Amino acid sequence: MSYCLNLHCQQPQNPNNVELCQCCGSKLLLRGHYQAVKPIANGNFGRIFLAVDLDRFSTPCVIKQFFPQNQTSLAIHKATEMFQREAEQLLRLGEHPQIPTLYAYFQQDHNLYLVEQLIEGQNLLQELEQQGEFSGQKIWEILLDLLPLLDYIHHNQVIHRDIKPENILRVKVKNSSEKAETEKTKLVLVDFGAAKLKNNIYLDKTGTITGTIGYSPIEQIRGGKAYPASDLYSLGMTCIHLLTKVAPNQLFDPFNGKLIWRSHLNQKNIIISHNLEAILDKLVKDLLKERYQSARELLTEILAIYPENSSPNIKLISAPETLQLKQQKANHKYPHIDIIVQGQIEAWKTQQSQVESPYNMSKKINNQSLFERQISDNKTEKNYLKNHSELGSNVIEFDKKKSQLCQVKPRIRNYIKLSKTWKTVQIMTAHTTPVNAMAIGPQGYILISGSDDKVIKLWNLKTGQMLHRFYGHTAEIYGIAVSRDGKRVITGGDDKTILAWNLTKKTIADRFYSYCGSPYSHRDGAILSVAISPNGKIVASASADHTIKLWNQRNGELLYRLDEHLDKVFCVTYSNANNISINVHNQIFASSSADGLIKIWRVGRCQSLRTLKGHYGGVYSVAFTPDGQTIVSGSNDTTVKLWNVRTGELLNTLKGHSRGVFSVAISPNGKILATASGDGTVKLWNLHTGKLLDSLCGYYPVQFSPDGQTLVSGGEKGRILIWKLSL
Repeated sequence: MSYCLNLHCQQPQNPNNVELCQCCGSKLLLRGHYQAVKPIANGNFGRIFLAVDLDRFSTPCVIKQFFPQNQTSLAIHKATEMFQREAEQLLRLGEHPQIPTLYAYFQQDHNLYLVEQLIEGQNLLQELEQQGEFSGQKIWEILLDLLPLLDYIHHNQVIHRDIKPENILRVKVKNSSEKAETEKTKLVLVDFGAAKLKNNIYLDKTGTITGTIGYSPIEQIRGGKAYPASDLYSLGMTCIHLLTKVAPNQLFDPFNGKLIWRSHLNQKNIIISHNLEAILDKLVKDLLKERYQSARELLTEILAIYPENSSPNIKLISAPETLQLKQQKANHKYPHIDIIVQGQIEAWKTQQSQVESPYNMSKKINNQSLFERQISDNKTEKNYLKNHSELGSNVIEFDKKKSQLCQVKPRIRNYIKLSKTWKTVQIMTAHTTPVNAMAIGPQGYILISGSDDKVIKLWNLKTGQMLHRFYGHTAEIYGIAVSRDGKRVITGGDDKTILAWNLTKKTIADRFYSYCGSPYSHRDGAILSVAISPNGKIVASASADHTIKLWNQRNGELLYRLDEHLDKVFCVTYSNANNISINVHNQIFASSSADGLIKIWRVGRCQSLRTLKGHYGGVYSVAFTPDGQTIVSGSNDTTVKLWNVRTGELLNTLKGHSRGVFSVAISPNGKILATASGDGTVKLWNLHTGKLLDSLCGYYPVQFSPDGQTLVSGGEKGRILIWKLSL
């Protein structure tokens, strides 16, 4: 079948063996050997045909016919420029397995034609609609497949400017080997009509829109300017669209001016690695200077963190010097990467090892938990208040995952020795990273734990059996609270989100939103602690954004926002003295902060009732005695203090830990105080006399069971230790 390209032909279909259209008499062959077979796409500025090249044994190809209709002269001029530009850029890029090859560009019968290689495959948008959201692994594969291509394009001084799922095709490729013929896929980037020369980045007039809204960065949309980092932004938005199955223009939160793609992952229970999250975040930064500046920079970073045994076969052919610098594969750590990138990877690793970034330090040091470090404090109270601006160097930097001051925990040699009254009966090891938070059910049968691994785990406290895993958080979990009836659990973490879980159905029951349109419970900082009021009606949350928020537990509605603390709020806890009170406004709770202060609050009042001062470092944990008359606090100044709730008087100071005290717990009968520190010990005290009763090998957090006969503490390498009181 031969198809007539005359726009006005009434019967364009013709047999193969004729040279002139049987209806209108027009020539059927372009340049005597390109034969259109059938149209496959139409638009305002032209048509696209499936065709064959008769001079190349009827090799399939694509003919693009340019004919603007019913358009303004300015639009026609712009479209003509883009049509010609696509041909110029394809010619400039030459032959590349991931770019359509240009066969010809010419004018015939007052129409422009572009003939290029036929790429048979499904675009990623079609794949998304058919198969659903992409996994994190598929996004890694897309990055590793396209970054070498973008590196090649950019080194040839071309900016694509319209990267999106529709312009990325997945093409099947046959691989022949000695054993068998296997079929793999590769990604091909098409539609270079919007592409432009890198050294002519100011070619378009200011205000000219290039690319596609949602995928294009602000410099393209507002200024018509494009850089390699602009293509990388579009690649990042493409990956986010494929992960969430939500169009980019629906991922922007106008209330805080941020992308909210993580909330869509949470709603669909999609979990990706922290490394991938960080990369996507940097790809789609609004400010050009904050993004990756080149595809090679990002590829170098990915290869440095990618497991060697699963590192994909990547070959960069972007720069002439890259092609010339080859070594034998046996001498390469990554044999498929050229020597230039090899050096860049090693340089990147060296740089990362020298930078004391919170995230890198926390992952480099084994067994590192949320509060782990010894922080020296030589300030007097006067100097502390005077130099409040220096608090950041002396407290935990939750905003960036971990502290900038990290020390390895002292190794525990034997969990089972030391104590004659408390015996280790269970050592649970299902968590792969340090445990940050725990809560015991009201009947004492279940334990809920949260870890750096972003997973919440439900345990049988009597047998040590793990009952269930809860997935929903996208970052480390720092706070856990269980309701009085044992049916609901509240959790919060570094993803700034509070989740409510139904323990009966094992599902997410609710999410707490700070404002309409916001995906976060606290928009500006990690959630470090959560607590449920004794009557179960109110949830309190403490955050690194210096605030405390009170929520309606039933529907997640924000009730109050308290902001008297001057730094991160580490802990919030209710007094259980009025645990049968129906009147919400009679409930008392306390908070502690990196500012060294403890504040006592009453629900319904936006000002604290009392502020307790006396610690010379951040106060990490507070707890009320069962009668509600005393507060116990643990601080990074290594001390534990007891306070009179009614008067604010300091009653006692307990000393014995050599590092910060990060967790305190009081037995239900009010007689024993347990304190857990970064020094590797859990100490037990007589609450009334202050006498040290026992010292156990363990870490924070620490919790008593409702009957007071069981003590739960953290251990090394994500372990949870169950201690029983020997009578």
